[in-house]
Amino acid sequence: MKKNLFWILLSVLFCACSEQDVEGEFFLRGQEVKFASGNEDLWPVYLYGQTLFACTGENIYYGGKLTRNEWQKAERISGAGKNNALVWPAFSHGNNGELLMLDRPCPATFDAGGFKSLIKVKNADNIAAIMDRTKWETYDMKDVYGFVGGNHVALSDTTLLMLGMYKDDLKRVYAIYNLKNQTFIPLDYCPIGRDLSDEEICVRYLAGNILGNGKGKVLYYNNCRKFAFIFNIEGTKVNVLNNLYSYTFVPDRATECINCCVNSDRIYMLVRDTNIKGDKCNGNDLLRYGNTVEVYDWDGVKHQVIHLDNYYREIMLSDDGKTLFLHPGWTEDIIKPALYSYDISNLKDNPMIDSVEIRDICKANFEKTQDKYGKLRNQNLAEGDTMVDFELYDYNDKPHHLNEFLGKGKYTVLEFSEIGCGGCLAAKPYLEKFYKQYKDKFEMITISADKLSEWKKKPFGEVTWHDWNDHNLAIDIKKKYDIFGYPSFIIIDSEGKILSKGIGLNNFSEALKKILPAEEVDKIMDSK
Repeated sequence: MKKNLFWILLSVLFCACSEQDVEGEFFLRGQEVKFASGNEDLWPVYLYGQTLFACTGENIYYGGKLTRNEWQKAERISGAGKNNALVWPAFSHGNNGELLMLDRPCPATFDAGGFKSLIKVKNADNIAAIMDRTKWETYDMKDVYGFVGGNHVALSDTTLLMLGMYKDDLKRVYAIYNLKNQTFIPLDYCPIGRDLSDEEICVRYLAGNILGNGKGKVLYYNNCRKFAFIFNIEGTKVNVLNNLYSYTFVPDRATECINCCVNSDRIYMLVRDTNIKGDKCNGNDLLRYGNTVEVYDWDGVKHQVIHLDNYYREIMLSDDGKTLFLHPGWTEDIIKPALYSYDISNLKDNPMIDSVEIRDICKANFEKTQDKYGKLRNQNLAEGDTMVDFELYDYNDKPHHLNEFLGKGKYTVLEFSEIGCGGCLAAKPYLEKFYKQYKDKFEMITISADKLSEWKKKPFGEVTWHDWNDHNLAIDIKKKYDIFGYPSFIIIDSEGKILSKGIGLNNFSEALKKILPAEEVDKIMDSK
């Protein structure tokens, strides 16, 4: 009897392990998650336990219970109001399973302080428990100056690894903060080289995230690039352990970028290489979607490839590791958010099917989603179209128009900017030099997407060109001009024709080379 019981237990254990560690390629069909009334305009941000945190386009945060088929009514947890103790939170898991909320002022600035507090919440089973301040373990961080960021990983009970910008050296993108003695140490590490410009550093690193396994290993990945590596910290030394993808693109996979989620055992990497119409991207498609999830262990070994039946941009993992959630993230080419759940607990029961059939299924589902929630971006302005005018205001509340410089023999440059954008901050010195040299040929207008009260504080300092705000977060302007990232640049000729559109200083400089001598543009962009 004991012998039989031994073999029964051994077989059960073997089946459980092989189910979890089954390797290969699989295809999963998802289930659309129903949003409770009031949640329709909330964009998923972070999943902790059964609580899904989400935010509006104006960075107001909410939290509500999530299951595989329903997201229940979410409660507001940030912004004005006596019951909202948070301002601009960033979330993570602590090493012992507790919820960490890194709260920041909005805007966060180098000189005014980049952080408010770090809040630990144990036994945070639901939104009521999370927002019960009597259970909060709060660490004051108001005295941290010279560093801004949000993404963080707990290295221990008392230390955080943070990803951000260090005022005195933008190439120091990591820092360690000790919660108890309030010491702050920027790490001297820049794995892609210190020869890059500050703007390139901001784009390549601050568009990314860091995630930990709770066992000392950390994953860095970049949302806008196919760039990821695993590392650890020894004292103040960064040790790169595995490069999942180098920054240098493999030629036949050059259009891919990634999004990741993790648990203590696995890294789930969504590969995005499809445009909004469901076709493979080319080099000019900046918004990319995906349905393929590559699964790695924390030694960088790939174990599984999971193909989903929908295209989207971001993934989340349930704490029990049994459910993947796929969603669009916050992006302006989709009007309403959507969320799909996938059961990954029985992968062996979901064999791979023909890749062409998967593509057709995904395209059909994507078109249905677009019909229900979104729109194609071809309704918006593109290169070659005639610009559309909007009214904005200067710091003295004097009205201005985007078209007021047309017909005067000059080009008009529109720069879309937002507080908290590292690339916007890093671009300013180069733009100052450009405008000083070419203001006889160009008028430049910064269009702020910030709240009026915050914009009037001039968070980027004084500029020598036009700095305007429409008193409405530039929502209508961004939609019409198809702006989905910062800093974005649009060049308009004297007759009102849109000559170029692009995100980042590099795209702007390439567009300028079609108007100005390339060597002169390079000279401006190569030095502050």
